[in-house]
Amino acid sequence: MPNGPRVLTAVSALGIALIGLLFLSPAAGFITSLSGSIEEHLTLSPLGGGSALAQMAPGPAGLAYVANEGSGTISVIDTATSAIVKTICLGSDREDDLPGTPGAALAAAGSPCDAEADHHKPFYDGHVGTHGLWLTPDGRILLVTNRISGTIVAIDTATNTILGYQPVGREPHLATVRPGGREAWVAVRGENYLDVLRLNRERLFEPGRIATDRLDSRSFIPTVLGPSMVSFTSDGRWAFVAAGKQPRVDKIDAEERAIVASRVLPAPFTPFGLVSPDDQELYLVHKGTGQLSVLRTSDLSPVISGLPIGGCANHVAFAGRFAYITIGGAPPCAPGGVDREGKIVVFDRDAHKIAREIAGPELMGDPHGIWPTPDGSRLLVGHERGNRISIVDLGSPTTAADDRVIGTVTGTPQDIAFLKQPIDVVIAAPLGVVSAAERSRERRGHGRD
Repeated sequence: MPNGPRVLTAVSALGIALIGLLFLSPAAGFITSLSGSIEEHLTLSPLGGGSALAQMAPGPAGLAYVANEGSGTISVIDTATSAIVKTICLGSDREDDLPGTPGAALAAAGSPCDAEADHHKPFYDGHVGTHGLWLTPDGRILLVTNRISGTIVAIDTATNTILGYQPVGREPHLATVRPGGREAWVAVRGENYLDVLRLNRERLFEPGRIATDRLDSRSFIPTVLGPSMVSFTSDGRWAFVAAGKQPRVDKIDAEERAIVASRVLPAPFTPFGLVSPDDQELYLVHKGTGQLSVLRTSDLSPVISGLPIGGCANHVAFAGRFAYITIGGAPPCAPGGVDREGKIVVFDRDAHKIAREIAGPELMGDPHGIWPTPDGSRLLVGHERGNRISIVDLGSPTTAADDRVIGTVTGTPQDIAFLKQPIDVVIAAPLGVVSAAERSRERRGHGRD
């Protein structure tokens, strides 16, 4: 039964003309400026509904957020309909793009949705290199890491407005929220430290407070050269730091802000590290060599060291007893090189071996960011070169044999046009609803903040 996004079945000639005018307007349909104002837009699915999604069953409730590094935007996706419902723009502040100044040209070009076109021009005051994403435990605040502008942006997910932002060091890669929701630890890849930001709800939402005073640095933690990602145990006590420039991983006592253990790794370029849902293991992806290592979180001893999984290995997502690892394909890695077929490696976390690979033309274009829906039944996968989001159905939770790509995310021509270099994906349960992962933490005694 067709139950994908709603399709417009009967439109008058006048209605079609109005929709055409909307699509031709460069500024129409874009959501936020740096000042935090919001401009709603009409979301229509492509006429005809000819994609695989027209025959696809509705997905679980939730909202996905996708970082589009190529356009400086965030796509907001309704996981039930698999359609983009909002585009949040992180470009120049339209309220500052006044007539008589060079900023007027930015406004004419469609600010705040002008990051791709205008980031190098005078008076551009937006963010550049939208990359890593992370949510607070309740899903209320989205933290967006912008590599080139060196800024962390806080977004209110209830309104899709920008709350504030904080400049950090050179080339930040990801701001990970510590369990409890009161801090975010920023892996600053151009430095050798972590920048710990305070997340104070009253401060973030206080009317009249200037944008750069809503997030503030609490401390700096010296660590490995080129830290790329921080991952915590579910109680927030231990932090693990993967690095992009040194073959080492650090374990940090989060309360004491001190390194308590380190281990040499098989390769220096390890941009991704994620603690398993049971807190027992740390999964590390060595992108440059296409390998996976699994370490025990207790003492960093290896369970698996340097397992070959495929060129340009990227991110890991956990669903059930499996780890799903995106593989871009043979080097050079995106955004360089050419389009080639990627894959998803399915790793059995109980047996510690590869269970299968999901491959095929649907995974062309460098699969990169990956995240499970709140109920663990689907995965959303961003294609760094393919400029699309694939949907993977996980079938039975006890086997990986029936996992398959079932379609791609849809949206208006406007929204799809901004889906450029989708590098990272995170998914939140609807506000007020506790996800399966959060319920698991509560059962282990780690309640939500």
